[in-house]
Amino acid sequence: MATFAKSSFDAAGYLASRPTYPAKLYDLILAYHRGGRAHALDMGCGPGFMAVALSPHFSRVSAQDPSEKMVSVGLQPADGHISYSLGSAEDMSALPAHSVDLAVAGQAAHWFDHKRAWSELARILAPRGTVAYVGYGEMGVTGHARASAVFRDLVRGDMGAFWPQPGRSIVEGLLDAVPFPVAPALDARTEARLARIPSLEGGMPVAARIREPEAVDGEGWDAASAVRLKGSTEGAWALRRRWSMDEIEAYVRTSSAYHAYAAAHPEDAARRGRGRDDGDVVERRMAQIKDALTEDGWDGGAVDVEWPLVVMMIQRL
Repeated sequence: MATFAKSSFDAAGYLASRPTYPAKLYDLILAYHRGGRAHALDMGCGPGFMAVALSPHFSRVSAQDPSEKMVSVGLQPADGHISYSLGSAEDMSALPAHSVDLAVAGQAAHWFDHKRAWSELARILAPRGTVAYVGYGEMGVTGHARASAVFRDLVRGDMGAFWPQPGRSIVEGLLDAVPFPVAPALDARTEARLARIPSLEGGMPVAARIREPEAVDGEGWDAASAVRLKGSTEGAWALRRRWSMDEIEAYVRTSSAYHAYAAAHPEDAARRGRGRDDGDVVERRMAQIKDALTEDGWDGGAVDVEWPLVVMMIQRL
């Protein structure tokens, strides 16, 4: 995405303020994966959260991102066996055919040109190789509807016009608009796969039955393995953290939308530091969030926050 490539974008701050996926998410993906463990690929890797988490499970890990700034802050485990490079899901020509066992994308697939990406994935994946796209939607403050509504006013209202589209709408829709290469054919084999996966905090996901977008033409994919995992209507399946008010504010300020908002409204950005009534848009909204929490009996400490989570996966034959 273009914002991440700008010289003024704070990649290190973005890295420090993003939520990371729980270890059990990787347990889920690995339990679903039935292929080899030689080579994993993190597409649109950003700072490499997923690459680092997968590194103990694969002989080597490749991580690629179209943003040089993201690659430059790439994380690395102690053994140093992650290789970072510039690249995109639409052009992975540096990778040999049938050389990747597991390809993942965390909060990145909403930017892909899917016809080209699925074609490249079909080429690089080894037999029984797996693709796993992970995404999360808009943050909410757990158990505090009024505070969540104020946060929504900030990110959808004040900053709404500054999110790059259509990517933002796709991720808010939990990747429902992202097509599989072939139409899912859920059957007993799908249910058997789901029975093997572990639970996450927040309960078990369910195989979401949505009206699938038109599949991208592709051959050699296992249609029965194609599944979208989300929370059920009875309980959310979410990425959860316990954050201070400062951490919530940092999450907003390091977003691409705030970066674009501040550039378009320098007069408002210059008000930062003036306090709850005269400060910039983030300070004003954070004051309102605190007021809403106080009405709910908040003690001034950290609060639980959550993002609805989705994982979509498919396997090569």
